[in-house]
Amino acid sequence: MKRLHLISALIFSVLALSSCSTKKNTSMSRFYQSFTTRYNVYFNGDEHYQTTLKNLENTYQDDYSQLVFVHPVDAHNFPKSPQPQGNFDRSIEKAQKAIQLHSIKKKPKKKPGKSRDPKYKEWMNREEYNPFIHNAWMMMGRSQYNNGDFLGAGSTFYYISKHFTWLPDVTTESLLWQARSYCSLGWRFEAENILILIKPDQLTNKTLKSLYHITYTDYLIKGESYEEAIPHLEKAIEFAKGAQKTRLRFLLGQLYARTGKNKEAYQAFKKAGSSSNAPYRTKFNARIKQSEVFEGDNIASEVKSLRRMTIYDRNKEYLDQIYYAIGNLYLSRNDTANAIANYILAAEKSTRNGIDKAINQLTLGRLYFEQSRYDLAQPCYSEAVPQLPETYPDFETLKRRSDVLDELAVYAQNVALQDSLLRLSQKSPEEQLEIINKIIDELKKKEEEEAENARREEYLAEQAAKGDNIQSNNTPQSFNLNTDDSWYFYNTATKNAGKTAFQKRWGSRKLEDDWRRRNKASFDMAEFNAETYEDSDEQTDENSEPDTSNLSEEELAKLKEQEKRSEDPHYPEYYLKQIPKTDEEKTIAHDVIQEGLFNMGVILKDKLEDYPAAATQFNKLLSQYPDNIYRLDTYYNLYLMYMRQGNVATAERYRDLIVNDFADSPYGIAMQDPNYLENLKMMNVRQEEMYQNAYDAYLNNDNKAVHEAYEEMMRQFPLSKIMPKFMFLHALSYVTENDHERFNSTLKELLERYPETDITPVASSYLKQMAQGRDLEQPTSNMRGMLWDIRLSNDSIAGDSIAGDAQFTLNQDENHLLILTYPTDTVDANQLLYEIARHNFTSFVVKDFDLEQMNFGQLGLLIIKGFENIKEIVHYRNVMEQNRSLNLPPQVRPIVISASNFDILIKQGRSFDEYFRYIGQLSVENTEEQVLPTEIFGDPTNQPTQESEGDDDDSLLDMP
Repeated sequence: MKRLHLISALIFSVLALSSCSTKKNTSMSRFYQSFTTRYNVYFNGDEHYQTTLKNLENTYQDDYSQLVFVHPVDAHNFPKSPQPQGNFDRSIEKAQKAIQLHSIKKKPKKKPGKSRDPKYKEWMNREEYNPFIHNAWMMMGRSQYNNGDFLGAGSTFYYISKHFTWLPDVTTESLLWQARSYCSLGWRFEAENILILIKPDQLTNKTLKSLYHITYTDYLIKGESYEEAIPHLEKAIEFAKGAQKTRLRFLLGQLYARTGKNKEAYQAFKKAGSSSNAPYRTKFNARIKQSEVFEGDNIASEVKSLRRMTIYDRNKEYLDQIYYAIGNLYLSRNDTANAIANYILAAEKSTRNGIDKAINQLTLGRLYFEQSRYDLAQPCYSEAVPQLPETYPDFETLKRRSDVLDELAVYAQNVALQDSLLRLSQKSPEEQLEIINKIIDELKKKEEEEAENARREEYLAEQAAKGDNIQSNNTPQSFNLNTDDSWYFYNTATKNAGKTAFQKRWGSRKLEDDWRRRNKASFDMAEFNAETYEDSDEQTDENSEPDTSNLSEEELAKLKEQEKRSEDPHYPEYYLKQIPKTDEEKTIAHDVIQEGLFNMGVILKDKLEDYPAAATQFNKLLSQYPDNIYRLDTYYNLYLMYMRQGNVATAERYRDLIVNDFADSPYGIAMQDPNYLENLKMMNVRQEEMYQNAYDAYLNNDNKAVHEAYEEMMRQFPLSKIMPKFMFLHALSYVTENDHERFNSTLKELLERYPETDITPVASSYLKQMAQGRDLEQPTSNMRGMLWDIRLSNDSIAGDSIAGDAQFTLNQDENHLLILTYPTDTVDANQLLYEIARHNFTSFVVKDFDLEQMNFGQLGLLIIKGFENIKEIVHYRNVMEQNRSLNLPPQVRPIVISASNFDILIKQGRSFDEYFRYIGQLSVENTEEQVLPTEIFGDPTNQPTQESEGDDDDSLLDMP
């Protein structure tokens, strides 16, 4: 009997299961698939999702130096920010499995008499009949979003909104998630289109309300609409829980602070820090942020509270932030002195690099900058900017200021040093010695602290390497290590002595690579002298050696000891030696100060456009040194600044000074013109027009017109920025006239007047070659190229040290390049690239060619790659000539060169001129009439024609 019941039960189970297949759509199958989806596959996926999400929100380390993210998942868009921990792949897999195994797509059997019932019609039009499967879809979309797959999540939620329309709450939720995904993708317009369609009556439960307000908050913050975001964020906080609630409260405080609501910000940070589930790091940062927005009448209690935090061990690694907060409190009361003192303490107490230290250094640097202490501001910016993310507000502006400060600080340091030395020179020897001894005592104290810190760090590093417990009770409090052979940069005395010796020989210089290299655009006439810098240095050094031949051994030893002490900053002799004593030494110190003040003004004006700061330096120069040698240029710079600011009255005062005191100068002559202001407004257009006419005259061999244009330019616009170009054309016109002296003198005048322009390297190259013995030869006409002597290197001295000729090779069968060269000032590089790319696309269906652009001053290159040998280039050139729609500017010149030879040009900083001369005299004769400016010079080496396997290819260099 029992056996019969068991068989019956088995038969019933098989029949029930077969009736619940996804291929059938009955009430039984729908119930079964829904039940199985919920309590089997979905349950496991949801458990994993909830656990992973909670862990992600609780463990994420927010960056409190910037606006915290609405949710840690947003960090996926910022790779340099701390990344959230947790992977939701398992939940995605479970959701996919649930959909694949339990989705019911089959339509149910039609019921007679129901065809006109709207609800029945809607039921029959559904695409899914498993009443629980939408939860699997939603879990998959949320998991994709939390994995950082915002595009995939957006697609999933879009699918849900279109295929589950009979579930209004699910549709609304999917639309909100879709908008949130779009926000994370940066598609704010698409997100807005969704959000404005969501009506309040659609938000029927807490889940939807919470999602709506958090999404709207995210949308508004990404659009920097902080004021509008605050109400939505306040609503979102009401629905949030745990770590996420604390995070949003902190964010609310930041938004209040950004909108100037400091009292509300103070309370928001207080709530964030007082939350029971907030980690100590959050509590600490909330307390620091409170000090930044404090608006009480008396900051004493707030400062005292912060100082009390410094005594706790748990705050040791946060001391920099505490002192930074104290500095902010003092700064809020305009107590700059105390603010700076605490910012300095913050920098000293910092135990780690990062955004917190960078922000402190930026604040300190800004205060120094506003005080014109550029020598002190420079190291602050130099240390801070590399630690900032590129997304930091005004990052480019800060980087630009840091770069300019590198140059500015050199002059500021010279001014500060010479000014302090001059003040010392006015004191009595006793007063000088007293001040110097204080400096030495401070130096020794600082060295002792640095040495102790270095020994402690070395000891701790050794203990960590051995795996010992450095926190044990046996840890010594002081360390005695052998420092007899300290590394140079740990030995302050040696370091300072080396710095002094360096500055004595080379002067104060910016810390940079290749510091001995002159400015890339600079030029020194001494390069034409027979004596080199090295010879001059050696001669100076020899002449400066004292005569010690008549000294006794005791006197000689005493002299050496004095010299040793004068090079060591631990002895008074080191400082006394630097104090100017004679009138000549004091005059030199004053000259250094004048140079520094003027150059600081120019840099602030031209490179930072900080006109008030520039005016401060210029006015200081004029007040301290009324007859300084920079007076004319100072007047003119002040005139330009005030004109740009629209302060015409003040500008006219400096114009009058120029006209009255310097009437014969180029500035004075130009400003005597009653139409000067009108000319100033139109000068850019007029100058470009005059240059184009002069250039056309040069190409048409009308040298007289070129000279006349130059003279006219000198009369009308002697201060023009494009005057160097005019002078260069003026000089080159003397070539076809075979006027050696005027060619040389004009180029030298150009280099003296304009040592830092883009034309300087070209003019310098010509004069260098003439100084090396090359003579002018009279060509039959002016050339269009004028660029072949430019070295293919951005290194200003590359090639100067290269001896001998380049070892080129000629081989038809190796990879070759077709290089289109052009002058960058007359040819649009982007248009040329477009024309060649279009030609390649329309003319070659199978073959692909790579295009690469390079720039070397005025010489531009468009490199066409993809040719295996010379024959392919010949075919390409033929196709190019037959393409009537390809219109290249007449200044473009093609060059065929092997990849290996071009590699030599680039790596060794050679010029095309050297390559052409290598090919042989026959090649030069075939090409120089059309493209080669090297015809200006004779070849002193008288190289013979190259007889090689490449001679047959000389015709490839001919122009079309």
